[in-house]
Order: sequence, then structure tokens, then C-alpha cells
Amino acid sequence: MLSPRYCLVASLLLIHFLGFSQSKYKLLVDSARLYTKSGKYQDAINLLFKAKALKGIDKNYSERINMHLGNNYESLSKIDSSIFYYGEAIKFCESKKDYPALSFLFSRLGNIELSFTKRYPTAISYFKKQLYFDKILKDSTYLFDNLNNIGLSFKSLNKLDSALFYFNKVTQDPSKFNNSKNTALLFTADIYSLKKNYNSALANYKQAIKGLALAKDSIGLYAAYANIGDCLMQQNKFDESIENLRKAEKYLSPYITDANKAVLYHNFAYVYGQQQQFDKAYYFKNLENITKDKINTESIGNAIAEMGAKYELRQKQDSLFINKQKLVLANVKTSQKERNFLILLIASIAIIIFIFSIYRIRQLRYKNTLQQKQAEQNALNLMHQYQLSESELKSIRSQMNPHFIFNVLNSIESYIMENDKRTASRLIQKFAALSRLILENSTKSLVTADKEWKALMLYTELEAMRYAGAFTYAFEVDENIQLKTTYLPPMLIQPLIENAILHGLIQSDKKDGHLSVNIKKIENGICITVADNGVGLNHKEKPSRFADIKEQSLGLASIKERIKMINKQYNDCASFTLQSGADSKGAIAVLCLPVFEEQELRGRLSLDG
Repeated sequence: MLSPRYCLVASLLLIHFLGFSQSKYKLLVDSARLYTKSGKYQDAINLLFKAKALKGIDKNYSERINMHLGNNYESLSKIDSSIFYYGEAIKFCESKKDYPALSFLFSRLGNIELSFTKRYPTAISYFKKQLYFDKILKDSTYLFDNLNNIGLSFKSLNKLDSALFYFNKVTQDPSKFNNSKNTALLFTADIYSLKKNYNSALANYKQAIKGLALAKDSIGLYAAYANIGDCLMQQNKFDESIENLRKAEKYLSPYITDANKAVLYHNFAYVYGQQQQFDKAYYFKNLENITKDKINTESIGNAIAEMGAKYELRQKQDSLFINKQKLVLANVKTSQKERNFLILLIASIAIIIFIFSIYRIRQLRYKNTLQQKQAEQNALNLMHQYQLSESELKSIRSQMNPHFIFNVLNSIESYIMENDKRTASRLIQKFAALSRLILENSTKSLVTADKEWKALMLYTELEAMRYAGAFTYAFEVDENIQLKTTYLPPMLIQPLIENAILHGLIQSDKKDGHLSVNIKKIENGICITVADNGVGLNHKEKPSRFADIKEQSLGLASIKERIKMINKQYNDCASFTLQSGADSKGAIAVLCLPVFEEQELRGRLSLDG
């Protein structure tokens, strides 16, 4: 029995081939508009060409589609294609006397000639045509922008008086629709700066800043302060120039072009060089060079894109003609397709069902194989976890060994007998805190480093008190490590400290015994170093002045076993080394571990549970 999904697909195909769809042109154009709004310009172009192929077929077809094509090509910086389709749209809009559309089209063509092709006389011609239609439409808002664009075109031709004439038209017009006055003031100031009339330039820049600040126009404020800095630099007023260049730097944003950034960095470098602040000058010169390299790279990319666009334009024009011919042939063959469609549909459904059945069987086999492999991997992980847990249990037993507990209790008793209640109380409190931390940590496979670090410090302090200050100690943490967010296996470091005290420092007759414990960040994890200046590794132990010292090294086998288990789970990221200190005095133990993430901690806890 066929599923509802296959029935729906078959129905849609049947409707399509029978030609019941309504206004395909409008549907394609509306979809293209949605793509344009979301920035998917190439997808929009593809749909628009499908719509363009419906010329003479769909009664809703309109040559205004060329306007949409030109707009999308302009957004992709494919300038030749954009100019071509804007030109086609102008022919249609002129025949329909569509003045708003003509104003828009001449505005776009003028901006393309001004910003991309640099054909400034052509840009002026287009902007003046736009000005004609703006006056017909009485559109004051775009009128002022247009006057500024004409002024910019004359400025690019170095016709400064003509440019100033158009900018003054904007700055002197009190119309409430004049939203371009601040921009015109900036352009006016630029003209005076080029004429080396710096006083007039600075006056216009400052007047523009007032309006730009009220409008919160960060791009305009950047340009104003940067150009004031340039004017002052030209007058060798370097302190004032730097002050304004720094103000401009505050308004740097992704909307500032790389070319403008390069000019700012150049001016910074020049002014600092004149003030003999060569380090700052060198810094901004490097920024200038980097920005210019970026501009050159983008220019090459744009040139390549434009060459591709020219080829694409020719290809599209050819394909439109071919598509029209194909549509004629398609109409002739429509009846034959309708007759053969039902036969093809039945055969296709049978083939799809057969292929789906084979695919489903293979999927089930593949899924079964994956489940078997996953089960084997889980079993291996559980075995590693079991071995690691056994190793951790051994570490717990070695850490809370009866000798240590007995000796601490004896020390407490001796202080009580000597009526030193305060020291005895401190010993009891620290011993209780240490016992509680060890019991808490022993229930987890990973604990936060701050808890483990606290336990190690308590243990060391108890040993120092027990041996009546026979050694000093220091704990250091790398400033790049956050103990509260770092995780460590519990009871892995304590045996190293115990060995350093009992088999190194206490065995020595020196009175300046010192234990150093530090943790630092490395490239792929952390390293804990335990160092002492005791008797060293090659010393044969002799009866100590303290009678309760163990005769053999503690926990090293357990540590090596746990390192081995960790490496099985974390790809050999852990290591342990033990070596003599300088001149064979003392010992240095280094334990390196991977960085255990919080999500790994949760996974380990779920296995522990």
C-alpha cells in the first residue's frame, strides 16, 4: 500500500504536468523578492531568469523584472550585468512614464559610475537626469542627496568650484526635508581643505560635528574628526592633530572602509614620526601596510568577479534565446507527455518501492552492526573505568593509612598532656577538615582542583605540625589556572607529597628542609610539580630522628597504574616523572594531566553512579 507522502508527490506532479498552476511569473518574482531581502542574491537571480523565460507565455509578465535583475547584480558587485539590466528597465519605464522608477534607476546608475567605474562625466549626466525627475515628483528628500552626488562627481574631476556650488545649495537650504546638510558640510570642508583654506575647512567641520552628534552619526563623526586631524597636520599642529585623530579612532567600525582606515593610520604614523615617537609611528605604519594589502587583495578579487560577471551576462543572454526556443518545442510535445505520464508514474512508483525496500534492509543491517560495535566500545569503557576505580581505591587506602591517623592522634594526645590545648584543638580541626575532604573527594572520579588543593595543603600543614616544623613548605598556582573550573582525579598528588616528606625531608639532617608544590598551565593540559631538598633518590635510608617513618616509598605504583588507565581513555595525554634535584640533592616529581572538561566530569559521574 502506498504511503500518503508518495500519493501527495504524485498528485503535485500530475497537477504540474496538466498545467493547472496559476500565474507562475508572479510566484517566481515574489519568491525572488524574498531571497533578495534575505541577502541570497544569486538565488534571486536564478528565479528571475526563470520568470523572464515566461515572456509571451504568462500574461502577468512585465519588463520591470529587469530592474530587479539589475539590483541583485549590483548587490553582487557584478557591475556590467547591473548596468545592462538597469538600461533595459529604463527603456520600459520611459515608455510607461514611470517617473519614480526612472528616478531610482538613474540614481543607481549614477552611483555605479561614481563609485565603481569612475566615469565621472557619465555619473553627472545620470544624476542630472535623476534631478529632473525628482523636481517633477517634488521629492525633496532625494533631491538633496542628488545635489551632494553631483558635487562629489565634480570633486572627483577636480572641478572644486563646481563641486562647492552644489554642496552650498544643500548647506544653505533650510527645508525640513534636508537630511543631507551635515554630509554637505563635510564635503564643503573637504573642498576648502583641498584649496588649503584650512580656517574655512575647520569651521565647516566643527559645524558638521554639531549636527552629526545630535543625529548620532558615527560614520560622519569619524570622517569629521579624521579630516580635522589631517587639516591640523598640514599646518604642523601635531598635538591638536593627534587629539582629533584619536577622536576619529573611537568611531572606527566595520562600516568604515579600508581605504579610509589606511588614510587614518598613515596620518597617525606621520604625526607620531614628526614628534619622534617612533614606536607609535612604526605601529601605525604597520597597520597602514596591512590595510593596504587587504585593499589590494579585494581589488584583485573584484576584478576577477567582474570578468566572470561579463561572461555570465553573455551566457544568460544566449540562454534566454535558447529557452524561448525550447518553450516552443515544449508546447508541441505537451500532449505526448501527458499521454506517457501515467505509464511513467506507475513504473517510477514500482521502482521507488523496490529501491526503498533494499535501502531499508541495508539500513537495518548497518544499524545492527553499529549497535554491536557500540556495545563492544561500552564494554571496553566500563572495563577501563573499573580498572581506574580500583586504582583510585588503592590510592584512598594509601592516603588514609593507619600510620598517619595513629601518628596524628598521638600528636594530639601529647599536646593535650602538655596542656597545649590551643595547638591540640587546631590539630583536631585540621585533621577533621582533611578527613571530610578526603571522604567527599573519594566518592568522585574527578573533583574541582580547589578542593583537592585544599586537602593537600591541610595534609602538608598537619605533617609540618606533627614533625614540629622540621621543614617549610610553599604552594603556588599559575595565574592562568582557575582552580574552581579545573578538574583533577582525587588522591593522585598526595602520595608524592607524603614521599617527599617521609623519605626526603625527614631523612635529612638539614634544618632548612623545604617542600615546594606548584601547578601550572601547559599547552595541552596542566602539570603538578612536587620538589624537596631532602636526601635525594639515591640515598639509602637510615634510622631517622623520627621513629614513626615508613620504610618504603608510598603510592608510586598506584600513581603509575592510574596514569596508565587515564592514558587509555585520553590518548596518552598523562605522564609521570621522578628525578633527582640539582647535585643529586632532593627529588622532583612531575605529574602532567589532560584538561578534564565539565561535560567529561558528568560522563564520569554517570558511570560512577
